[in-house]
Amino acid sequence: MKPTARFIASTLLLALFAAAHGSAAEAQTDDELYGGWIITGWEAPAGQEGPPPRRGLFVFSESGHYSIMYVIGDPRAPLGENPTDAEVAAAYGPLVANSGRYSVSGDVITYEAFMAKDPAYMSRFLATGGEGNAQTMAFSIDDGVLTLRFGEGGPMNGATATLRRPGSGE
Repeated sequence: MKPTARFIASTLLLALFAAAHGSAAEAQTDDELYGGWIITGWEAPAGQEGPPPRRGLFVFSESGHYSIMYVIGDPRAPLGENPTDAEVAAAYGPLVANSGRYSVSGDVITYEAFMAKDPAYMSRFLATGGEGNAQTMAFSIDDGVLTLRFGEGGPMNGATATLRRPGSGE
């Protein structure tokens, strides 16, 4: 086989392999994302104030499902045996919780909440015929640290979260 034909054949085989299997960088990034992550840092966008999440867990599954739960502000006080409505509201008000499906394109995660603590947010899920509740966040993973930069206009409105694997040191 002539060198030019060998080059064309090699290039074609490489292109077919890449199309069938995705790029190595994408596969590695997706694989690194799978599993649980705990919040270790939170930065609000410039000009925004308010208490940051103090505790949180983000889970991304290989099947394309996610779950996000975190508590904003100071740790919640335990509820007594017969809590009042005000105590229940104070305990569960700062809790953010949603789960559903996600997809990754490059360095952007698009997620849609099938279930959410906020019924208005949940009711917009596409499966119910609503306007949809898809949100985006850019992500990077460097040396075991997941950084999420939430899209403008979403529930986290441009915030940046830093996360680590549970038990990997905070």
